[in-house]
Amino acid sequence: MGDDGDRLDGDGLTRRRLLGTAAAAGAAAALPSVAADAASGQLIDAFAAAEDANVVVVVIDSLRSDHVGAYGGRRAHTPTLDALAGEGLTITRARHETMPTVPVRKQILTGQRLFPFRGWKPGRGGLPKVPGFEGIGRGETTFLDVLDRRGYLTGYVTDNPHLLRPAFASFRRRVDAVTLVHGQVPGYRQKRRPVSNARLRRHLAPELRGGDRGRVREHLGYNGASRREQDYLTARVFRGGMDFLERAAFRRQPFALVVDCFDVHEPWDPPDSYLARYARIKRGGYRPIMPFGTPAGRAGDLSKRTLKLAQALYAAEVTFLDAWLGRFLTRLDDLGLSNTWVVVVSDHGVFLGEHGWIGKQAGAMHGELLDVPFIVRHPAHVGAGRRSGYFASAHDVAPTVLRGVGAPVPKAMDGADLGPLLRGRPARRRPVWTSAWSSTLMAGDGRWLYTAENDSRRIVTEGLYDTRRDPREYRNLARRRPDLVRKFRGELAKAAGKGGFPRL
Repeated sequence: MGDDGDRLDGDGLTRRRLLGTAAAAGAAAALPSVAADAASGQLIDAFAAAEDANVVVVVIDSLRSDHVGAYGGRRAHTPTLDALAGEGLTITRARHETMPTVPVRKQILTGQRLFPFRGWKPGRGGLPKVPGFEGIGRGETTFLDVLDRRGYLTGYVTDNPHLLRPAFASFRRRVDAVTLVHGQVPGYRQKRRPVSNARLRRHLAPELRGGDRGRVREHLGYNGASRREQDYLTARVFRGGMDFLERAAFRRQPFALVVDCFDVHEPWDPPDSYLARYARIKRGGYRPIMPFGTPAGRAGDLSKRTLKLAQALYAAEVTFLDAWLGRFLTRLDDLGLSNTWVVVVSDHGVFLGEHGWIGKQAGAMHGELLDVPFIVRHPAHVGAGRRSGYFASAHDVAPTVLRGVGAPVPKAMDGADLGPLLRGRPARRRPVWTSAWSSTLMAGDGRWLYTAENDSRRIVTEGLYDTRRDPREYRNLARRRPDLVRKFRGELAKAAGKGGFPRL
């Protein structure tokens, strides 16, 4: 169950899907978009036909846009994501309203903003003590709940270690089919194999003098050295998704599925066949799969060799994930389930040496963390190949898929419906975006990026970057442009509401 029997190319993507998606991309190139050439009546028919369609939402962790070809990235090979972008709408300026991992998932599911984290209590339900890290309570409605009431078969497949915690127990019980894939760190009630010192040393960065030892040992203990490709966590997650598709096809029942893949989150541990594309490493050679202490470390602490290998491991992990996403989408087609909305979105990026960091650092918010892929494919490929600079956010996913299948959108869901963008029409006006990651606040308008540190209901440090003239965001102009600082402060105060900035 779940294995694709087609012959694979070197990246694990079926040759048939490569040919099919190449044709789709060619068609998209020949015609600006379905929406551009179709009569309005045909578009209405296409959207009406999408009502009661299936829904698939794929969440990818820590994927930067500049590693995806459809976003102009050349750092990794991503034929599946590139082809999917040719078949759907590509959001080029996604900006999630709160980050990182857990807040983004909660926004995707509930369709609601989380900032300014009112009511959040540190460590509840076994989650990290980070603002916005909270589960989904019994009184909170998700888009899966809405579709369940409409007779949909609902599913969630994940190896995200936070979703395995008690904080999400109530949510898991409400989903028809939940597949939990164990093996990511930090583990939860898992047994691990002993790890030899020789194997551990091969995966540790010597510059850190064992500072990364704990999580690396834990990861290796969960994931054996003799794994086949299909035994890696990414593969197991997408195979779980394929198993769900087969169940839904057998039952001939509309379905809504979330495939929540914790990769490409560190540790970066791809199969050798994918790593060979980006680095020459002998079998059993040095692989610094996590050369920093979570969540981030100083890139200057690493040698050039270790940093370069870490970048190669990350790129290989991206290509590995892309290949298994390709198998999953191919299975969707093979089962005759093309009448499906597909949304693929990442939660945040990661530093790979930029701004002196490796990993993710809330106090240093820049494009490497903010710019993430966000692709929406209509069942009839309406808007295929279209690109939009709309400031879409994770909490827009739920309203978009619910409206897309003709389901009611609960009033509590305050995200925007992105459906109009597929037809070349404007979505809800959002000229400025705001966001928060722990105590770091952010805002922008497409040219300017504003960042601030919030301490006890007030802003203590600020940054302002002209991303057009300084795309690497190294020159802080906050003191030179007090007018813009006031503008973005005002936008953040408006987002925080009457209670002001939270005391964190």
